Amino acid sequence: MRGKLRQIRAGAALLAVFGLIAVWTLPWPGPARRVLEKWAWSLLLSGFRLRLRCHGAIAPGIGVLTVANHISWIDIAVLARTRAGGFVAKSEVAGWPVIGVLAQRLGCVFVDRQSRIAVHPALAGMELRAGRSGLVLFPEGTTSDGRALLPFRSSLLAGAECWQTIQPVTISYRERDGSALSPASRRAVAWIEDDALLPHAFALAARGGATVDLWFEQPVIAPCRKEIAKACYAAISARLDAIARADQAATLKRAA
Repeated sequence: MRGKLRQIRAGAALLAVFGLIAVWTLPWPGPARRVLEKWAWSLLLSGFRLRLRCHGAIAPGIGVLTVANHISWIDIAVLARTRAGGFVAKSEVAGWPVIGVLAQRLGCVFVDRQSRIAVHPALAGMELRAGRSGLVLFPEGTTSDGRALLPFRSSLLAGAECWQTIQPVTISYRERDGSALSPASRRAVAWIEDDALLPHAFALAARGGATVDLWFEQPVIAPCRKEIAKACYAAISARLDAIARADQAATLKRAA
């Protein structure tokens, strides 16, 4: 019964956010539009009982390229709640209910990640956006359960060297009480491969939500996309390893 009530709450949040889209499209001044965006994403997170915790310093300025690992559709909501800007996302995201529409309103760049020919023209606009608006990129090119970092596709970072500030961000999920996820819970939170979006979202709501940790790493400086990919990969991978070691140490301490 509790799970059903949680799903109803999540569904109400989805409907409310969808209703805000019509207001969102009005020609609001920049600051007012950002307030509305944050309100919409906060409503979505609250509806699904998702706690957001931020660690580290968010790089200042408008034109920041954020490079993050990718675990779930939730990643878009928490990053959009935290920083203004668009996303470089796979073309399928444009068709997602609510999330897809909101992502388009944020000025996302949608690319067919399976086509090398399509990637570079789609990302050509990154150079024009550098210094003017933020952009978030998931260079793994897909999602995983978050236990380990998948290889970065440097082709998705074409044009990244034009950005003055490039900040890696590590995304990590935990239970709502802050404890580590079990393997089964980790899989339940992750949105992987052929998982249908709405069934996954409502299953997540039924289980009671989760905590999302955003670790804002030190900005990287590198001369080309391949070096940028290496530097960002190293920063995010090191953070995930540190989290895993801390969880393992906590488990051993409890067992002692």
